[in-house]
Amino acid sequence: MVSTFSFACSACGKCCNSPPAMSLPELFRHRDRFIGCIAIGRVPRKRLGEKLRVGKYETVLDETDVAAFDAIADTLLHRAGDTFSLTTQGYDYPSLARCPALEEDGRCAIHFDGKPLTCEVVPLDPLVPDALQHLVLAGRNQSAAYLGTDCIQEGDRADGKLMVAEGRIEDEAARDALARRRESLAAESKVWGKAVFEALRKELFESPAALARIPAGSFLSISIVPALLAVAGVSARCRQLSLDYIDSQLALIERSIAQALLRRRLDDRPITQELRAFAGAYQRAKTILAVPVRPGDESSNPSQVSEVEAYLSGADC
Repeated sequence: MVSTFSFACSACGKCCNSPPAMSLPELFRHRDRFIGCIAIGRVPRKRLGEKLRVGKYETVLDETDVAAFDAIADTLLHRAGDTFSLTTQGYDYPSLARCPALEEDGRCAIHFDGKPLTCEVVPLDPLVPDALQHLVLAGRNQSAAYLGTDCIQEGDRADGKLMVAEGRIEDEAARDALARRRESLAAESKVWGKAVFEALRKELFESPAALARIPAGSFLSISIVPALLAVAGVSARCRQLSLDYIDSQLALIERSIAQALLRRRLDDRPITQELRAFAGAYQRAKTILAVPVRPGDESSNPSQVSEVEAYLSGADC
């Protein structure tokens, strides 16, 4: 069966219907536009002989496929019995059905000013091996049709870029964006992901009752504060960057809730409650971070300090 897909983005904005996944530095950069959160998802471990099917496309996983999935999991994901993804991302009212950076004309307001890397990766998926990206595109082809666009099509189209063909990503820009997004996710795991995962292990990842809160095929959104606390302890500079981010977020949450109250939608109420919980977590974090740093509390590793400070400042984005 042909596994060739082309992609022709018209920048119509139809797929920009929710806030994107964003690295911590990206959220810091756009702190006045995107409310940040941590999204926790459950990623089923792939097995030899398992069938992956999207519409008419079906693949039976062989040893090479399973090894490729495991390599991604070992680098980008976290394991405690099951396998989990921890990513930072934007958070907003689903009733708005739009990215906070989407302009009224359907264009991206930050396309030339720090557009999130995950947007460059569209329509590929960094958690899927390159050889199986045609399944991702097959699924997103169906979603694109639902949204009323034909940006993803089977075959090699003259009016689009050849994206994947026979297990290979053909577009050089797409390969580069995918590699950079995976590098970004690996950096996220190193800088704060592993620390947050261990901090939440007992109360979430090893608790069947708590795990039931993670919806199938979706994410559990929690406050971004655990990630901030993980990086704030590295140096005084990281602490100040985290405090500055918190102040901006508190102001943004206040504005977002005020706008929601004017809309008077019943389906906005759970999100308003969640945002108020985020604000409470930020206030508690400010109290923690306001305590003077004691000698020995910060990292004594100069290379770690410079690495994380550069990371948060966006130098490595």
